[in-house]
Amino acid sequence: MKKKILSLVILVFGVFVMAMAQDDNKIRVKGVVIDASTKEPVAFANLGLLGTMAGVATDIDGHFELVIPNLYATHVVRISAVGYASKEYKLYELQEMGDVTIALSPVTYGIRDVEVTAESLVLKKLLENVVANIGRNYIPRPYNYEGYFEYGVTVGSNEPKVKEAIVEIYDAEGYKRSNPEQAFRALNYNFAQARRSPGMTSTADDMMYFDDILTADIVRNTRNVLDVQNIRDFKLKSKGKILYEGDSVQVVAYECTRPSISNSGSADVTKFSGEIYVELTHFAVIKNVMKITSSAFNLLGRNIITGGDAPRNEVMATITTNYKKVSSYYFLSGVSVTYTYLDGQERVKGMMQYQTTKVKIDNTNPIEGRVYFEEIPFDEDFWNRYTIYLEEDE
Repeated sequence: MKKKILSLVILVFGVFVMAMAQDDNKIRVKGVVIDASTKEPVAFANLGLLGTMAGVATDIDGHFELVIPNLYATHVVRISAVGYASKEYKLYELQEMGDVTIALSPVTYGIRDVEVTAESLVLKKLLENVVANIGRNYIPRPYNYEGYFEYGVTVGSNEPKVKEAIVEIYDAEGYKRSNPEQAFRALNYNFAQARRSPGMTSTADDMMYFDDILTADIVRNTRNVLDVQNIRDFKLKSKGKILYEGDSVQVVAYECTRPSISNSGSADVTKFSGEIYVELTHFAVIKNVMKITSSAFNLLGRNIITGGDAPRNEVMATITTNYKKVSSYYFLSGVSVTYTYLDGQERVKGMMQYQTTKVKIDNTNPIEGRVYFEEIPFDEDFWNRYTIYLEEDE
């Protein structure tokens, strides 16, 4: 008997999965999702085909490419993002629009004035409930996941250097609030494919900088606003409730009053604030946005301690993390990181984005260690065929 399960799916919210680009029996829709008020791109907006598992998420610049079999032409595509009113179109309507620009309107509900002390206690209890329910809401045992990773770096006025990779990840524990050292050992990864822009030729260009993607998973990692033992270091304030795909979501703004390695993950952080979005039915985090100011920048990620490098300072970063639910569990669906720092006299600007394309919780394949440098030969045929495809396990 055929049975759909979580283990080998998840195309749905990744940007890319393997498919043959020349398949003529597909409807292809390309476009961008923007904020109707600011005209800025909406990263990780979901475009899902109602009644199926098919869909895609926008990238860090709001762009998407949706590839769906022709037989679904009359199905409805719902476009949704946390903090925005959803929109729906028939698939054939989107196809007829050519390159599509979809503007989503921001929406909030239930904002009210609350006595500050009482509000803080309520929000503290809310975050405690999130932590207490992690084992129920998120994958609680060893699993593999795979995704698309891209980073780009621009130094001064030079041309940007860009690298893309397919990342294979293994979590030996699943979602548990273990100590940082144990969590670090349990999360390992390697790279299956990679390609780089022509300007990337040095040894340093082989570095992958993927640790900060893993660190951005605040549900899996401690040393953030969900570390309830350090909740006294955070000022909490309600920004109201929003409605997302029929669920009520509480938005909590937070500011760290005493940044330290215990509550931020780095001894170099000088300012630390953000917004966390909690779905109230299950007490699950569906989005987190962090803004960090730091006195130093570590190329290998915030979990690694290195010495002897030239100082990199005046660091500012914004890290956005998204989670999505499929079947019984939420999972890390996407991360975007934008940052800038001063390296000597040069101003460096960088970006990273990651999208999960597959999750496997049965018959897992352990991975040992982490790969910080890669020298994978460029596979032109692979990248020419790399696009969106619905994969289902039987």
